[in-house]
Amino acid sequence: MTDKQKHLISLGILVLFVAASVFMIYPVNKSAKLGLDLKGGLSIIYTAKDTPGAKVTDDKMKQAEYVLRQRVDALGVSEPEIQREGARNIMVQLPGIKDPEKAKEILGKPAVLQFAIVSDQYSAFSEKELNTMKKQGKPVLGPVLLTGDKITSARAAYGGQVGAQPIVSFSLNNEGANTFAQVTAQNVNKRLAIVLDGKIVTAPNIQGPIPDGKGEITGIKSIDEAKEIALVLNTGSIPVTLDISEAQSVGPTLGADALRAGIVAGIVGFALVAIYMLLYYQGLGLVTWVGLSVYAALVWGVVATIGRTYGWTLTLPGIAGLIISIGIAADSKIIIFERLKEEMRSKKTFRTAVESGFWHGFRTSLDADIVTMVAALVLFLVGIGPVRGFALTLIIGLVLDVVTMLLFTRPVLGLLAQIWPVKSPAMLVRIPGMRRVAESA
Repeated sequence: MTDKQKHLISLGILVLFVAASVFMIYPVNKSAKLGLDLKGGLSIIYTAKDTPGAKVTDDKMKQAEYVLRQRVDALGVSEPEIQREGARNIMVQLPGIKDPEKAKEILGKPAVLQFAIVSDQYSAFSEKELNTMKKQGKPVLGPVLLTGDKITSARAAYGGQVGAQPIVSFSLNNEGANTFAQVTAQNVNKRLAIVLDGKIVTAPNIQGPIPDGKGEITGIKSIDEAKEIALVLNTGSIPVTLDISEAQSVGPTLGADALRAGIVAGIVGFALVAIYMLLYYQGLGLVTWVGLSVYAALVWGVVATIGRTYGWTLTLPGIAGLIISIGIAADSKIIIFERLKEEMRSKKTFRTAVESGFWHGFRTSLDADIVTMVAALVLFLVGIGPVRGFALTLIIGLVLDVVTMLLFTRPVLGLLAQIWPVKSPAMLVRIPGMRRVAESA
């Protein structure tokens, strides 16, 4: 396979990548999920603190995350985001929230876990239907018989009569065990609803009296559902305090202004870099302009793909990371072009200078990208909130910088070195002190 064929294959692969990016970007107004600083809404970061006699654990953080998620769902916010940030932080983002103070009050109150018997006339309905009727004011539940503070532990496992069904086993303290024994003895074959913050999570059937304070919930469809129920049962006794370490409320007008400013900054930065490269490097500057356009399309395509696949949101710091990455991509081309000029000053032919100059410049650029990548990875791993957004877009830019160098810059320079108009290299780049450099095949 000739060098020309290799270069054409590289460009063909790049064209496929660009086409895929354009597909993911379209329509442009829905190509990225915007963060609260661009869209407006409420952002809260909760930090867990140890309580006397108990330390924060991963299981307790999962329980707290579950409770917050249930409460956010009850708020009716569209496209909310609840996720762990590090070992002790939970970030809650509520786009378009109209009453931030009320939302913070609802999210911050202690969890309330209750047990009640489903009324006989409603026992045939599913949990979803029971919740709907409960909101309508219908008496689907009897009085509260037991509260979650009596539960000592709950866990999901496989068991049941065949030994392979998802179940949830739980234990109660002495007071809870006595109450539970009476409740189960008096309500055999009735449904016992487990209610978290007013919402019925599950309502298993009482198969018989449970005198020892240890019970099992059966009839669960999957082990994931069993884990969620176990989390709910454990929620009533979470020995962890969630404090608001950061709260940010952004109005929709301010968010729109920030988005507009970010887009303008990106376009202006891109244009200034392209103009500078065109004026300073002449023909190679045009190569840079096309290369940066390809680079921008790939970066935006990756951002759109991650947003649609994983729900990642683009924030103002994320846009800053994209703008910085444009400068990094231009810097890589400057390094390669300057090395090419050095090779030509040493009386090498243009074709030879392109080959050796690219690889020397590529190694230098790769070293710089790796150093920046390490710093960005550290920011992504230890940072929270918008800091991770900045780090992620910077990482995307660095990876695609290497991709465009290999799949665009190298093959384009290689092809230019083989076509007739460039047998006078001055048409591509001005080299001070040199009037002519001979070109040989």
